[in-house]
Amino acid sequence: MAIEADPPAPELGLDARIGVLKALADASRLQVVNALLERPHCAEELAERLGRAPSTVSFHLRKLDEAGLVTKRKTQYYLVYALRDDVLRLSLRELVTVPSAGGGPARRRVERARSQVMRSFFRGGVLVQMPKQWRKRRIVLEQFLARFEAGRRYREQEVNAIIQALYPDHCTIRRMLVDEGYMARDGQFYEVIEGGTPGAGAATETPEAATGTPEATKRKAGESTMETRKELKRQYLETPKQAGIFQVKNTVNGKVLLGSSTNLHGPLNKHRFMLSIGGHSNQELQKDWKQHGADAFTFEVLEVVPQKDEPGFSLADELTLLEQIWLEKLSPLAPRGYNTTTRIRE
Repeated sequence: MAIEADPPAPELGLDARIGVLKALADASRLQVVNALLERPHCAEELAERLGRAPSTVSFHLRKLDEAGLVTKRKTQYYLVYALRDDVLRLSLRELVTVPSAGGGPARRRVERARSQVMRSFFRGGVLVQMPKQWRKRRIVLEQFLARFEAGRRYREQEVNAIIQALYPDHCTIRRMLVDEGYMARDGQFYEVIEGGTPGAGAATETPEAATGTPEATKRKAGESTMETRKELKRQYLETPKQAGIFQVKNTVNGKVLLGSSTNLHGPLNKHRFMLSIGGHSNQELQKDWKQHGADAFTFEVLEVVPQKDEPGFSLADELTLLEQIWLEKLSPLAPRGYNTTTRIRE
């Protein structure tokens, strides 16, 4: 089966170039690429050829696919993967040359990001899920805003009806439009803020504020503090918890305790603390800690699950794939390592 000819070498944006380089910066994926250089393969063939689990090979193929390095087509019951000749023809110089930052490419990047959000969160012109990231949520809110006329005052019932044409939860969208500074509210009336700054809020000045009285000054200071707290809370809630793989490694004998978590903030500190007080549940690890001392051990994150703010993304499934890959790579089960079971998630 020959690799089909692809179009001329593409003009890759900066993110696409980084994606290609990241995808190739892995020994296992380079093995997959070398096999595909000979001829196209299905995942099962690659797994048998490389001596890896099919799930591990599928994970690496998906990374290559996301980077645009492979094509896939269905043949009977199998997906057959082939390398993209047009991307392979790119030289290292072409990959590392940063594209021009002129207005045209910048606008195209914005449009691509907008199009991706629309494809991910809208179906048939209707919103199916509100994104968690503020940047993506702003793009979604602008779709609602486009349905309102500047300079016109809308009753709350009218606002609700317009919103419900795109999304059933009109209360949430209406509140977001006001909180993010797209619309102002005056009693039961709403109005588009022309030239409004996203995220600026929609509080309007009272007559007292205009006069600069002490009461107005205190009120404005209080509003400013509340807005700051609201922004900090929003940033905290929108900051994704890092999920991934970590290890506690004995640098004297090379043994490791491999672990995973959907929130890497706590486990490493917990292991360090329990070892320091002599209360770790892994007796072999605790014995070596006592024998070699704290300086003989390192605590590190090995790999983090890339977050995707899109429908269908499963953090748990992605973490399971990484667990399989690192269990295969490090073989941390006793007596070679400290793990007593392949269940490593905490």
